[in-house]
Amino acid sequence: MGWLSFIGCMLTAYGPPSCIFILYVARNAQLVLLMMTSAFFWLISILFTSLIWYVAKPAQSNHAVTIFYSVLLQESFRVLFYILMRRAESGLNVVSKNPKSPLNKHSYAFVTGLGFGWVSGLVSYITLLAEALGPGMLPCISCPSVSLYFVSAIITALFTLLHITWMMLTFEGLVGSKSSYLFIWVIITHFGASYGTLLNSSNIPNGCVYSILIALIFLIVNTILVIRNLSRMSAQP
Repeated sequence: MGWLSFIGCMLTAYGPPSCIFILYVARNAQLVLLMMTSAFFWLISILFTSLIWYVAKPAQSNHAVTIFYSVLLQESFRVLFYILMRRAESGLNVVSKNPKSPLNKHSYAFVTGLGFGWVSGLVSYITLLAEALGPGMLPCISCPSVSLYFVSAIITALFTLLHITWMMLTFEGLVGSKSSYLFIWVIITHFGASYGTLLNSSNIPNGCVYSILIALIFLIVNTILVIRNLSRMSAQP
């Protein structure tokens, strides 16, 4: 479809995280470093996913199996990153602009979630985006009238934002047993949103719409949970 399709899909997929980075993260070198560190952790998780995919040749064509261990590895490295952040939190607070702010932890979670989501979107979508420069249109199987490039761009943007909320809920959910349900919710919604993408290539009519709706609903619920946690912390004396 050419340059118009390429630019439109690129802005759809990477516009929201780019705006967040420019308006919030780029102004603070500490936050930039945290974002890049978290992106590296996600890359390690996808490296292990690739190794398993390469070794498990019988399951290479089974996307459901690939999604299963991919999500498990991503969440495992999210937990590892949380443990690292807990150890480094006191030092990070010392050099932060507001050392005594109770919102520092949530700020770190927000930024590191952006790192997870941004590199996830780059790795998963950049190859398909490059194909949008071609002369034709690749239709989505479940929505033949819609370009797969555009559907995938929307999914990429939603997953980037989901990773931000997943990281913030993980940081809250792993603090103690009373809030552990938040991390359980993170795992459930990560699996749900990931398996929902299989609807794009299914024979279910308007499957791409359901796929987008699933991710959007999870994002709305996650955002409500994050806002509730922030409001509760702000109300504390």
